[in-house]
Amino acid sequence: SSDLFMERRRQSQIELEVKSAREVQHVLIPEETPAIPGYSIASVYKPAAEVGGDFFQVMPQPDGGALIVVGDVSGKGLKAAMTVSLIVGTLRTLADYTQQPAEILRGVNRRLIGRIDGGFATCVVLHIAANGDTTVANAGHLAPFRDGKELPVNGSLPLGVSTSVVYDELTFRLQEDETLTLYTDGIVEARNSRGELFGFDRLSALLATQPDVGRIVDAAEEFG
Repeated sequence: SSDLFMERRRQSQIELEVKSAREVQHVLIPEETPAIPGYSIASVYKPAAEVGGDFFQVMPQPDGGALIVVGDVSGKGLKAAMTVSLIVGTLRTLADYTQQPAEILRGVNRRLIGRIDGGFATCVVLHIAANGDTTVANAGHLAPFRDGKELPVNGSLPLGVSTSVVYDELTFRLQEDETLTLYTDGIVEARNSRGELFGFDRLSALLATQPDVGRIVDAAEEFG
């Protein structure tokens, strides 16, 4: 019976950890997306059964533009949630000093080195100005899509791996009625009963139809 007791205790500890992680995550994922004049922003966030390390932030800037960040921390549970909180805190601090996506990624990377033992995070940072001028930098994350086509932004290494990473920036002007889509690998890694992944080709085909954000999530969920 001592084994059963230990098992039960471990179970309750795991449940407690998942609850704590959910609470941390709840604080970190914006309930309501802030309004940015001139832009329509829609988001869907659906954690799978366990608590993942996906996160996003929409930070309005004093100049009428916004910083938009989407990322994914390796691992699950409380540890991943705590890393997300470290990243989000760092992002908010850095945003007071710079709106340059590459600079922001450099700052977060410096903060994470040596703090996430063996873990890493992928992250894409996008600054969009009031007039549509957009700058994107990417640390190992899936590239955003612009109007159904993948942006040619280089991935670089994920955050927290090496101090000497250089992050490239891609700049362009988003035109009226164009759409940017940012996502995490939860979409492409949805797996059906035969063990197949939803995958990048299905996603590309879907995004070419310029679906709304709910449709993208529904498609991945219907698949698996």
